[in-house]
Amino acid sequence: MDLRRLSTTIAVMASISITGLARAQAPDLEALRRARGDEPDVRVEHEETTTLAADGKPPLKSEAWTFRTGLLSPMVRYSRYLNRPSDFAGSYPSLPNSDTGLGFDGYAWGNWYRGNAIRVLVNGRDVLAAQPATAVEWREGESGFLRLVWEFGEGTSLSLSVLVRPDGDGIYLRAELSPPGVPVDALQVQLTGYPGGYGPAYGLPSHRFVVTAQQEGDVPADYTGKAFPKLPFTAGESWAYYADRLADTGSLGLVVLPAEKPSGEVRLSSYGIQTVLCYPPGTRDVHLGLHAYTIVNSSARQLFSEAVPADLEALRTLSFWPER
Repeated sequence: MDLRRLSTTIAVMASISITGLARAQAPDLEALRRARGDEPDVRVEHEETTTLAADGKPPLKSEAWTFRTGLLSPMVRYSRYLNRPSDFAGSYPSLPNSDTGLGFDGYAWGNWYRGNAIRVLVNGRDVLAAQPATAVEWREGESGFLRLVWEFGEGTSLSLSVLVRPDGDGIYLRAELSPPGVPVDALQVQLTGYPGGYGPAYGLPSHRFVVTAQQEGDVPADYTGKAFPKLPFTAGESWAYYADRLADTGSLGLVVLPAEKPSGEVRLSSYGIQTVLCYPPGTRDVHLGLHAYTIVNSSARQLFSEAVPADLEALRTLSFWPER
């Protein structure tokens, strides 16, 4: 059976009410599957909804993939207008507002923003905003895999791959441009996060702060500056840690490969924080590691520090799409 159909079938079956006898037998069945090697380490459950075209707007399609890893189950969401024929004949942006796009969910993962956590700009073109993905596929197994492809220009495509390992502790991303010879004058990745959560939207005070290997900046609750600070992210750095001192939980972590030499800035505020990474001309392949924590900041920062070396090795060596 196709793995995507299997994962969808599992999701449907999970929503069906079963008898007490079936519940009692289920753990034995799962143990048997694991013993036979039938049960993947990471299961992928897929949900999809489509709102039909109306009032001059194209169909709106939303998908979510939940990576079942045990205690932690990160989720990836992708919402967009289907602004291409034959779905829609008119001209319309694929991401009409900040609530649409590619984002993350599930416990603290939602602090990376459910709707619009990552954007990729190629030669100044915001690929995700301009058009919907032309291909989406996923697999489950020793890790969970998701791959989205945007085709644009003359035979040029952007592939964004997501990998979730069995412990569910981190999400690894790879953005790749093809074909290899396509000219790239500028490649930029933008990440949006809300460390500490969304309390400020409901009137709660915040004290956002960011730490990198070389810099540190914050926005206290009594901040009175005319403009929020920007923290440089210099080429050769490998990580950034984002948190809120008042919330003391819900912190975030970012890992990049120093060899890829991204540079840019972290734009702080009392609410959302945007990280802009600009890669050297000619870059066609970039790797990122993301973390999200529900525990207190002191413990989270320690765990993140311990995770960085393993992440750097994983980003260099992992295959982001399994061979059949």
